[in-house]
Amino acid sequence: MNTACAGLTAIAALSIPSLAYAEPVAPAPVADGPQAAAEPVAPAVAASPPAAAAAAPAPAPATAAPAPTQPAAAEPTWTEVVAASKPAPAAEVASSTAAVTTTTTTTTTTTTKPVVAPEPYRHVGFDIGLWPGLSINGRHRGKKVHNTFSLGFVWTRAAKVDGAAIAMGATVVDEDMQGVAASLGANITRGVMRGVQSTHGYNYAGELRGVQLGGINRALSVRGMQIGLINIGGRVRGTQIGLINWAKDADTSFALLPISAKHGIRFEVASSDTALVEVGLRLPARYTYAFVSAGLHPFGTERGHTGTNLERGKAWELGGGFGGHIPIDKGVFIDIDLSSWLVSSGLRAGAPIGAMQKARLMVGWQAAPHLAIFGGPTLNVLVDGGTDRVSPLTGGRSLRGVDRPGYGWVTYRQSFDGVRVRMWPGFVAGLRF
Repeated sequence: MNTACAGLTAIAALSIPSLAYAEPVAPAPVADGPQAAAEPVAPAVAASPPAAAAAAPAPAPATAAPAPTQPAAAEPTWTEVVAASKPAPAAEVASSTAAVTTTTTTTTTTTTKPVVAPEPYRHVGFDIGLWPGLSINGRHRGKKVHNTFSLGFVWTRAAKVDGAAIAMGATVVDEDMQGVAASLGANITRGVMRGVQSTHGYNYAGELRGVQLGGINRALSVRGMQIGLINIGGRVRGTQIGLINWAKDADTSFALLPISAKHGIRFEVASSDTALVEVGLRLPARYTYAFVSAGLHPFGTERGHTGTNLERGKAWELGGGFGGHIPIDKGVFIDIDLSSWLVSSGLRAGAPIGAMQKARLMVGWQAAPHLAIFGGPTLNVLVDGGTDRVSPLTGGRSLRGVDRPGYGWVTYRQSFDGVRVRMWPGFVAGLRF
């Protein structure tokens, strides 16, 4: 029986095709007897069906099986099949990597201070007193007071004012004010001043949106106007009018000495019909400028002759004025100015001096940051106390008065009660550095 089972097992093994992966083959039953126990069982080898059929042994004749004996222990036999490894798909690698990847999350803790509500204002509609300690506001010492009207015989103080603050000495507003601040000594608004500050002394505003009228006016930024002897501002979007103006950058500034830090001081050299050589300084703001200049005409003209030995037409001149600067496009600009000049009649000592006014219309081009070319027509008016009487002893010169400086042509002349007025067109051209 055991022999028949072994034969069937061998036939089945030969008829099954080899698989890529084979399970371990259990040891075949060992035949009875010492010889069978001594022979090792060969491992099953996959073969093609024809070869397997040829190698199959003939079945043994059935015989009576003796009593079974305990088979000898045999080592298990394994079929080793080596398969080529394939690279794992990228998705599997990614999922496998994600499975073992540890994600570290950094948590930032922000400590926020609690928001403190602003201190409420104590509204006092009307305040009057000698000074803050002796006034209605003094009852709220240490509190923010908001006034509508404040009157102090020495000085007043409030956090905010919407209305008017008037004092003999000074008005002080710690924050913003809207309205009128008037005093004899000083007006100080540390925040935004919307309105008018007027004093004989000193005005100060952190930000001015209105007008300052005083001896000295100061504001960190201006949208409006400062009028005083000395005006000091940061960025002035408006006008400064005074004797001395200073600003970081001013739109317009009218003063004997207007200084805008951004625009600096420019040097000019030019030639005109009244002076062969002119040199001057220009103090510009964004849209206005002031200038001073001095000129010399070293040649005289007498009866059609020109020379340095002739006095008529020789002159020195000194003057200054104000003008407007109009930017056009790509460095092109127009300058229009009015100026007054003192001119001499000749270069000799003690020469008469007259007053001359000029109006100039110039077109210019900013060729470089520190070089501009300009030129244009002028209109000149010379006023003196001379007459137009002609004397044969002087060759046609006036008996008294100031000669026309420069090249000599005059298109209009008129005398009024001993005052002579002469007018003529002229020119100017120069360079600005």
